[in-house]
Amino acid sequence: MRIAKVSLLLLMLLTLAASALQSVLGLLKEPDLKGYFHKNAPPSLNSFTREGWLNSTFQHDYSTNLTDYVGLRNLLISVSNQVDYSLFGIIHAAGFILGKEGYLFEEDYIHEYTGEFFIGKPVIDEKLARLKNVTDSLKAYGIPLLLVFEPGKASFYPEFIPDRFHPEKRTQTNYDYMVKRSQESGLNLLDLNSYFLQLKETSHYPLFPKYGMHWSLYGVPFAVDTLAKAIEEATGTLLPKFTTDPLIASTTPRGTDNDIGELLNLLCPLKPAPGAYPTITFDPSVPRSLSALVIADSYYINIVETYGRKLFQSQDYWYYNKKIYPSQNQDPPPYVDKTNLREKLKKYQIILLMSSEINLHCGFWNFADEAFMAFHPEIQDSPVNGVENDIRNDRDWFRFMVKKAQAQNRPLNELIREDAIYSYGQSKKNQ
Repeated sequence: MRIAKVSLLLLMLLTLAASALQSVLGLLKEPDLKGYFHKNAPPSLNSFTREGWLNSTFQHDYSTNLTDYVGLRNLLISVSNQVDYSLFGIIHAAGFILGKEGYLFEEDYIHEYTGEFFIGKPVIDEKLARLKNVTDSLKAYGIPLLLVFEPGKASFYPEFIPDRFHPEKRTQTNYDYMVKRSQESGLNLLDLNSYFLQLKETSHYPLFPKYGMHWSLYGVPFAVDTLAKAIEEATGTLLPKFTTDPLIASTTPRGTDNDIGELLNLLCPLKPAPGAYPTITFDPSVPRSLSALVIADSYYINIVETYGRKLFQSQDYWYYNKKIYPSQNQDPPPYVDKTNLREKLKKYQIILLMSSEINLHCGFWNFADEAFMAFHPEIQDSPVNGVENDIRNDRDWFRFMVKKAQAQNRPLNELIREDAIYSYGQSKKNQ
């Protein structure tokens, strides 16, 4: 027992010594940590002051900043993550969960699939009614608007959702109700979620990757080919054709096929998973002639460069109807200028509004409301509606409201409305 204690003590001392040496000399190249986190500035004595020392703010700030620069920090985090994952099936990527048979999910996909994120029939009816009005207004100028429901990993792989989420007890979902009401209202829509499910049993390779949150790179050409046909039908314009040969099979996930896997920050690679990677070649005999506006989430990232620039003469990609691609990840990012929105929309020959299952609770990121108001400036929208939109588009705020609705056993849309009224009232008081 004494030998074991001494050995453990020596190991701890060696680790501390190695960490100190790494901090000073940087002898080893440590793995970069992936994910969304804020790295503090390097610790510095320049901020030392008598006042800061006496009130302890200097000590707190220095130790906080020092944490991010401890030698071997990244390596030890990867070791710890690997132990938890390999021995206990625990992952440390916020917002992601480990499903059955090693499948990785972004958790919000599951909440959308089970119906926990359902925003309510009245809300959806109003959004779709406004979108239909916008569609008709654009149609008067010869501009088709195509509503595209992108697929979702939870809908595609419900068999791998952990039992604790009770996927067998689905209630009304945003996807089911939106598709039904969109069809009934006569919106021009393309349901790629349903299409992917039809292909699931016959597809040679996975249309959704085991370790990714988006459609697989193998599945993207199926989606784009179907999307292109819908655009051709809507515009009466032929688009350039493409081939996918050669197709390279691989059990090592590439690119976004491993975008969740990278966030786990493990020491060892995940187990091999089947996949295939097409080589995309466009036929130059059909000229590009359409100008397109694409309002979409991150699924379109897999399309915009490889396909979009070859299909359209010009394309603008409004990332989440908020930021301008390709600079959406800059700090600060450039934001879409919505002034004279009506005139901006009229300059395109096709408008695509594309949302994946995980984002349907956002209500198209305010596009239906903004475009409706642009075509009907005489109408004054309720400011409370704007706060409701803010709640649905703020992930933390929306998740809080979901938990609150579950705790009170009340409809989510009612509580969001109440919170919006209260928040608006408070903001008016503080003005």
